[in-house]
Amino acid sequence: MRWLIIVNPVSGGGRHLPLLKKALKYFRKKGDEVVVHQTSGPGEGTEVARDRGRGFDAVVAAGGDGTIHEVIGGLAGTGVPLGILPWGTGNVFAKEMGLPRRVKALCKVIRKGHTVDLDLGLADGRPFLLMASVGLDAYALLQMSRGRSKKIWGMVAYALAGMAALVRYRHPPIEVVLDDGTRDRGSFLLVSNTRLYGAFFVFHPHADPTDGLLDVFLFRDSGRWKFLGLVVQMVWHRWTKATRPLGALGRHGLYQVKSLSILSGHARPMQVDGDFLEGGAIEIGIAPRALRVILPRRPAPPTLYRTTDTLAESKI
Repeated sequence: MRWLIIVNPVSGGGRHLPLLKKALKYFRKKGDEVVVHQTSGPGEGTEVARDRGRGFDAVVAAGGDGTIHEVIGGLAGTGVPLGILPWGTGNVFAKEMGLPRRVKALCKVIRKGHTVDLDLGLADGRPFLLMASVGLDAYALLQMSRGRSKKIWGMVAYALAGMAALVRYRHPPIEVVLDDGTRDRGSFLLVSNTRLYGAFFVFHPHADPTDGLLDVFLFRDSGRWKFLGLVVQMVWHRWTKATRPLGALGRHGLYQVKSLSILSGHARPMQVDGDFLEGGAIEIGIAPRALRVILPRRPAPPTLYRTTDTLAESKI
């Protein structure tokens, strides 16, 4: 079998490079051919996956959610499977899909897992796998990207950036038009393809990346104290491991759509899969079953059992 591994050498602070050596040793011991490409700048992962991916049994993204985001930009619609070695800071998608942590187990998934065709969101044509959002979190990501806090502090950097953003961000209004003509207005917009937002929060417990729909949350209030109140409630909800959806979300906008439009006006920061999107987006839609992903035989969301194909049957 042939694998193209696209590595972000700075993902996770570069601590995963010894793990990559273990993965290469495992694949080569099985007689597989492995080509490794280390990216040197933004966008390179997309170009390499698009230009070279078709010659391999799968393209493997080795890094965090940002690395995965880049690689899917080159694989969307090609039918070439995506394998994942989740070695970033947050690894939200890996948590969502129940991927193992140990190197050997991850390699086994890539060689002997199932392929599942997942939906992709589109922000003005730019694909995203997890979510897109407009508002305070995107502003925090922008500020964090201008320094080295993420490299130094890891996940703590996100919390620090969020607290700083609460003080500085002005919460300009966001007005949206849904695909059925419904209009709504708020100060924070989250469009999800999967359940998890970040590594901890769940706005849409039933979000399914195979249903052809996007799940929308629009925070209708405005101001730092009201937004902080929502965050505190969600932290408490998570901390107590409550099984019911958070009731406080019900007073805001909760929708399932195939597309929505963001009306122009105020400049609003936007992020897709944890990457700041310069200029934001006006149209958000979905590409059903556009990405083939290699997942464990028992992926975390049970709905993903609906359409699975066995990959290589070689004995591990």
